[in-house]
Amino acid sequence: MLSDRSNHWLKLVDEESGLYNRLYLIHHLTESFARARRYNAPLSCLVIQAKPLHVNEEDSKSEALSPSAVRALGGFLSSNIRTGDILGRWAADELLLVASNTAPEGLHTLTEIISDKARTAPSDEPTDLAVSVHTGVAGLPDDEKIIRHAEAMPLLARERLTPVFHTGKCKKSEPSY
Repeated sequence: MLSDRSNHWLKLVDEESGLYNRLYLIHHLTESFARARRYNAPLSCLVIQAKPLHVNEEDSKSEALSPSAVRALGGFLSSNIRTGDILGRWAADELLLVASNTAPEGLHTLTEIISDKARTAPSDEPTDLAVSVHTGVAGLPDDEKIIRHAEAMPLLARERLTPVFHTGKCKKSEPSY
């Protein structure tokens, strides 16, 4: 029997975001990639990169999202994806959505829908949830000649990052004297 300490690596959920962690995403992406190749089915991934919005340049040096911002963005995105699509935390500032049986064009459409919802969401109060979101898509069959291994999908998607939307209002930092 394994001790609780050795079971730590078996956790599938990123504690800060409440989403699947990178280890689970790699496992799922590898299995989905093999299945897509075997059955000649579409498979796409969407890299979602979020950076804090800043009122002034001095604030931009701290690029990490706050834990509450990560959790809020993850919750917003989770509530706007299909059941069966897998969303998780890929890196400190990146989330990854793996969509089986979906061509890359389907994720471009999803990005537009999420962007529209983010723009229409009320955001009157300044908050630490103010983020700028960039997305990039890669998948089969569109990128079949480029993608040889599952791990290449998120890398290609990251190369294609483009600004999509920003949400929330920045808190104005108090001047320090």
